[in-house]
Amino acid sequence: MAMPGTGRGRGGHFCIAAMMVLSACSVDGLGAASSEVFQADGARVVRSETYGIAVRTAADDAGITLGWSWTLALIPVCPDAPRPGTYRFGLATSGLRPIATVRRTGGVAIEINRRAIGVMLGFSEDGLLSRLPADASVVRSLVLTPDEPSRIEFRQFPETSLCS
Repeated sequence: MAMPGTGRGRGGHFCIAAMMVLSACSVDGLGAASSEVFQADGARVVRSETYGIAVRTAADDAGITLGWSWTLALIPVCPDAPRPGTYRFGLATSGLRPIATVRRTGGVAIEINRRAIGVMLGFSEDGLLSRLPADASVVRSLVLTPDEPSRIEFRQFPETSLCS
């Protein structure tokens, strides 16, 4: 059975993930990685760890990490949001539009995206909130506890859809 929008079956995704794990790399969270999805109050939380070479291709978050990375992404509860559970070879995060992201990296991190261009050697922890349109009038309430994802709370007023 083909995965929606990919043209590949589950076996194809497993083979791609297995090749990336053996070469110790990941692309957009899939490969030499592990992910866990939690249901939080008002959102889903995707916590991922990558090992080796990790490539991120989203325009707002593009970069490469050589070493270790730990990412926590707060995702709106939408029909295409990942389901709670454990994902052994990571979770493909391309196409997901996080509300907030926290990333810890160890090793060499190269950022080449809209918000940052640079190189970091050592350990870093960064947080990023999603951009709102310039004409938007929104109040957001976020209780972000990266080390306790199930305690995260998110509210947005007016309650407009974050799914698009």
